[in-house]
Amino acid sequence: MKMKIANNVAPCRKEQRPLSFDATAIMKEKSKNAARSRREKENSEFLELAKLLPLPSAITSQLDKASVIRLTTSYLKMRQVFPDGLGDAWGAAPPPPQPRELSIRELGSHLLQTLDGFIFVVAPDGKIMYISETASVHLGLSQVELTGNSIYEYIHQADHEEMSAVLSLQHPHSYLGHQYPSLGYPVGGTWGPTVDVECERAFFIRMKCVLAKRNAGLTTSGYKVIHCSGYLRARRFGEATAPLGLIAVGHSLPPSAVTELKLHSNMFMFRASLDMRLIFLDAR
Repeated sequence: MKMKIANNVAPCRKEQRPLSFDATAIMKEKSKNAARSRREKENSEFLELAKLLPLPSAITSQLDKASVIRLTTSYLKMRQVFPDGLGDAWGAAPPPPQPRELSIRELGSHLLQTLDGFIFVVAPDGKIMYISETASVHLGLSQVELTGNSIYEYIHQADHEEMSAVLSLQHPHSYLGHQYPSLGYPVGGTWGPTVDVECERAFFIRMKCVLAKRNAGLTTSGYKVIHCSGYLRARRFGEATAPLGLIAVGHSLPPSAVTELKLHSNMFMFRASLDMRLIFLDAR
């Protein structure tokens, strides 16, 4: 007599034995050790990366990871604006020195010590690629805090349009200055000979100032008027031209309490009415 097996009977399965307490603890410990090892390697890499930044070791040793990434990105962008820095491009034969370049290199190391202002470089999108530490004297904001952030975060809302025009090649008062062969890469990815051009820029903007009132000078609602002068560098390749960045020097306006001002040989004095009609003009 044949026996029929019911269709609703499920096949037997071998029960899985639960892991013992010791095995679970070992797996957790291994996972914890692996995570600790990854963190240590990551911290070590960030520490080495911070050492490569062109900043004093006293500053780089205190940077968090986000700041290291922000400053490194800004430095790499600067390599596009100045591909050879203060020396020669990596792996390239040194070109014959130009008289203008020699004078710039000679004066560059002493510029910040004698300049009553600060130097800054701004990318076309408004990111501050570089700003000298002397900005803290005029604005109370540190070099590390400003570098890599957007300049629009630190200028008055009413000056945003002016800043955008300065960073554009279609500036109404743009003047084409020096042109010279470039050692940098084409911006648009098209290979071929490139030429760097410089367009002069001069403008006033209101920048955020956090200095104490007695040291801030002329400020209004936490903003300080800065006179900026410099040039917009652009790279021309073929028929296209793309901006690389604005290189400028910022000066604070002299306080209104100044009654005497020393006139240098390249300066003269004049007085004008509110409708800009000259009342007095120095004989110089």
